[in-house]
Amino acid sequence: MASSETRPFGASAMNFFKKLSCATFIWFLLGTSLSFAESIAFDKAQLVTVKTQNMGKQWLMLLWSVDCPPCFKELAIIQKLQGQHDDLAVVIINTDANDEINAERKDIIEKFDLNNFNNFHFVDGQGDQSRFFIDPNWYGELPRSYFVESNGKFHGKSGLVNKSILTQWLVN
Repeated sequence: MASSETRPFGASAMNFFKKLSCATFIWFLLGTSLSFAESIAFDKAQLVTVKTQNMGKQWLMLLWSVDCPPCFKELAIIQKLQGQHDDLAVVIINTDANDEINAERKDIIEKFDLNNFNNFHFVDGQGDQSRFFIDPNWYGELPRSYFVESNGKFHGKSGLVNKSILTQWLVN
């Protein structure tokens, strides 16, 4: 057994640090698991990160706006699929490049219970740039869905996508 002279801290201090380390680790885990709840500012670097994280699997990138009723229908379909399948590969991006709608955007994501997915939003005043680096041939029509193959190839579709197509892409 080590003498008290070789230990920099006493037994009670060591217990304190063990408890502190455990609490910090739990806080980190909770903070990480809750990080999807907040929308992240979307930029070119985020797009690269999302592509890299999803490489090797089929996934869906869904773009929507608070002023787009068909977008809400598509969000509702994703909500239902999420209730049936807990491993959906979906990235959700709000295209309203306007900080004034932050609360409304958050309310909609919560209403459709989509906090478990990566949620992004276009940066205020940078909507055109964001659209361009996603797809230079896309002019902003919504809803917009990108069906991304496991090799990273994007297939864009504007307009409401029906449930059977989404199910086939995400579940099968």
